[in-house]
Amino acid sequence: MGLWSVLAVGQGFLRSEGIADFELYGVVAACDANAALSKAIDLATRHWPEIAQGHQTSESEAAIHAEAINEIALVAGMEVDVVDVSWM
Repeated sequence: MGLWSVLAVGQGFLRSEGIADFELYGVVAACDANAALSKAIDLATRHWPEIAQGHQTSESEAAIHAEAINEIALVAGMEVDVVDVSWM
């Protein structure tokens, strides 16, 4: 298991104020890059349930794309399994 820095972009998500995009970033513990992205999305969905639209395959146009997923070393004071989302 390693630590991963994750940066992803979501596009076309329906929110109360209309269609919005977002940037997701954070650090998670996972066995590989794919698992890190999945975990980061799952953590973000807990706070922003509309992000789950990215997993729906029917009528939703929402999509999430990985921009960067890098294995990193633990630094003192670093928060792990924490993500943040900035809506645009």
